[in-house]
Amino acid sequence: MGMAAAYEVGENTKAMILTRALAEMSRFGVEEGANPLTFLGLSGVGDLYATCSSELSRNYRIGNMLGRGMSIDAAVKKLGQTAEGVNTIQQVHEKATKAGIYMPITHALYAVIYEDKAALGVALHLMEAGFRSDVEFVMAHDHSNAALTAHMKTSGSNTKSKDGDADK
Repeated sequence: MGMAAAYEVGENTKAMILTRALAEMSRFGVEEGANPLTFLGLSGVGDLYATCSSELSRNYRIGNMLGRGMSIDAAVKKLGQTAEGVNTIQQVHEKATKAGIYMPITHALYAVIYEDKAALGVALHLMEAGFRSDVEFVMAHDHSNAALTAHMKTSGSNTKSKDGDADK
């Protein structure tokens, strides 16, 4: 998100990035055995929002410097602190590649940080390549729909009878 800020993107683009990043995180986490609901709480959405929106975030600051054309080595040196995302991107990129997990943002960040690709060029390619899904639930849709239908049929929800009275 720091790179996005460096390019002065709008709020809709920031929202798109955050949403797609959440989808990537949950895909990766579920593949590694995590409960998908974890990503909807403080450790998922909460941490992602704080990291993406705070100019005090070390990862945000590194991204902003990269977006302004600074090299990763110069950005890390200027920051003078550990930005955990720099090493995490490498590890997640390698695992996702090996496991075949769809993570376009992660792979794009890897290209900028470790392959010395121009941030703007990578961002433009990422936007042109498209995404499989902006939002997704990690539970199989057939199962969740079937469970919902079964629950609705067996629940004691109110239904109207022919005479208009509610049946319980």
